[in-house]
Amino acid sequence: MSYRRKHIKSKISRIRPKRSVFTRLWFWVISLLLIAILSAAYFVLFYSGFQLKNIIISGNNRVNADDLQEIVYSNSNTGLINFWNIKITSSSIFLINEYKINKIITEKFPEIEKLAINKNLPQTLMLGVTERKPIGVFCDSANKCFLIDGNGIIFGPQVILPVEGTIVRQNLNSILGDGEIFAGEKVIAKEIVNAIYKIQKNLKDNFQINLKEALIASPVRLNVRTSEDWKIYFDLGVDSNINSQLTKLGLLLDGGISEDQIRNLWYIDLRPKDRAIICDNNTCGGL
Repeated sequence: MSYRRKHIKSKISRIRPKRSVFTRLWFWVISLLLIAILSAAYFVLFYSGFQLKNIIISGNNRVNADDLQEIVYSNSNTGLINFWNIKITSSSIFLINEYKINKIITEKFPEIEKLAINKNLPQTLMLGVTERKPIGVFCDSANKCFLIDGNGIIFGPQVILPVEGTIVRQNLNSILGDGEIFAGEKVIAKEIVNAIYKIQKNLKDNFQINLKEALIASPVRLNVRTSEDWKIYFDLGVDSNINSQLTKLGLLLDGGISEDQIRNLWYIDLRPKDRAIICDNNTCGGL
């Protein structure tokens, strides 16, 4: 009997209908989870309330806001599907690549020193522009001129030279070569630019003298020309100290030399460490 019962039970189990997958709990859990994920993805990618609508730009003076907006809008669409004739894109604010837009804008506009891009949900992109601050105008040997900032980077081509302001030049072909210079290039070391700015500020603030031209005559020599048309020679060597040279200059201009000498000055050479060489009409005979 046990043998017969065993085989009958086995045959019954084989002919019993299998349960449908639709009756399985795990099927409905996975299905609902997929529906939730796809719905959320569609909502994030295509819901009109999350599509880029507003661009707010601040801090720009030289750079046109419309040009910046055009770049942002033209790079705000993200391609999702591109197969045969099927193209699906989204301008969802969640997909906007801030790094890409930042790189494109800063390369196109050398006037911009730094650009901060932030998303302000649900539809706004904030652009904070920090523009370069010029300390003067840099001109190459062909008299092609640009504004130059405190880092030695040129920007903003200048066709007409300013009446006031400092013109920076250099005779260092080993640095620039004979090739053409372009906006966005670094043409002068930051340390030298800092020295020029200190001299410019010191003369203007303390003696009401404008710095008209700064010529980097060699890697270790800086010649500046004042608005009174006399020159000052500075040492740029490794062991030099621009602050001590400015202190020496201050003592001379603040009573160390007579007003008559100042009116007839040709140059003041501050390169000797223990003294200054003063050359005027009387001592140098028009050198």
